[in-house]
Amino acid sequence: MIQEIPKGNSLLVKGPTRVELLKGQIEVFGKPITAKKGATDNVLIVPSANNYPLFAVTNAKLEIFTANKDNLELIEENTIINEWIKLKDTLLKEIQKEGNKPIKIMVLGVSSGKTSIIKYLANNFIREGLKVGYLDSDLGQQIMHLPTTLSIGEIKDYVVSSADIEAEETIFIGSTYPKGSYKFICSHFCNNLIKNYEETHEDTDVILIDSDGWIKTEAGIIYKNFFIDTLNPDVLLIFHDEEIEELKEIEDNAAKVKKRKIILLNEKNKYFYEKGKEERRFMRQSQFAKVLESFRKISIPLDGIQFYKTEYDKENDTIIEREINIHELVKLPYHYVIISLMTEDSRMINIGLLFVINVEKGYILLFSDLNFKEQKLVKKILLGSLRLSIKGNHQGYLYL
Repeated sequence: MIQEIPKGNSLLVKGPTRVELLKGQIEVFGKPITAKKGATDNVLIVPSANNYPLFAVTNAKLEIFTANKDNLELIEENTIINEWIKLKDTLLKEIQKEGNKPIKIMVLGVSSGKTSIIKYLANNFIREGLKVGYLDSDLGQQIMHLPTTLSIGEIKDYVVSSADIEAEETIFIGSTYPKGSYKFICSHFCNNLIKNYEETHEDTDVILIDSDGWIKTEAGIIYKNFFIDTLNPDVLLIFHDEEIEELKEIEDNAAKVKKRKIILLNEKNKYFYEKGKEERRFMRQSQFAKVLESFRKISIPLDGIQFYKTEYDKENDTIIEREINIHELVKLPYHYVIISLMTEDSRMINIGLLFVINVEKGYILLFSDLNFKEQKLVKKILLGSLRLSIKGNHQGYLYL
């Protein structure tokens, strides 16, 4: 179908939908797209459970392929609210005047579009020629890698979807939310990711830090306070909500660092698409399924391989690897638990699912896509807590 958008209007597009710009210019999360004959960068794929705002900079004509006309909604204004536009201008001035770089900007909130505002800010920073890094700390809704991991990478060009960013370093956690000691482990690992990134990207101007929405519990307060204290962001963007008491406690703790700039976002974006619990679960399963479909059953010798669990040493405020006794492990419901296959020096080779540990015959049956050379490098297996089917469906947990 052909759809026209008058200048200054927006088209909200829900996925799954394919959009091709035939005429004019639009912006998507601040990314400029111009119609060009024979070009491929004027085609936009909107995945399921996603909603992209297309703003018409000029009168625009689109060709749209979608299963349902209800996936399209024409809005007679820019769906990027004025508060976000002013925020972008404020942060650009902050980055340009700041001598100590990179500036770390963290986004915090229960939901409210944290990843959307990061895309919008990143695209505007890229447009100004800035070097931008991105830390994804949301275990349940990863953009660059699979759920259960933490990732960091450079945003080299305009970003709309996960396909536009590539992880440069990934750390395996093995859970889709920071329960128990994971709230301290995730904070330290994220800080390590930033430090490593800064060493290899000395010209970086800004690092954008995405976070999960786990706030509305006492554990959520402890987690977010520890996360902020550990990473020490220069700027904290908070989707403020007076009705969430836990958020106020986190804001008060963050304000103890006098040099930190805290910006409360109070304006509600009525066009923001709130993903439901089922949609978030579907997205996680889809991410797992997409990767797992290329995996196969692999048998590797058990000799020389040790099993570990990541833990937090509270007394020394450090992360440790605790070795798991294999004879105790086989007594537990470990089947289909997600794992990280690692080298001797704890470098992640790939993830996998653990099927069978046969101690008597001395082999491990797992589900992954390791080649023969990589199989020989596996010396450690780091155990997660999430158990999955080979289709990516949740099967339960492994408690160690």
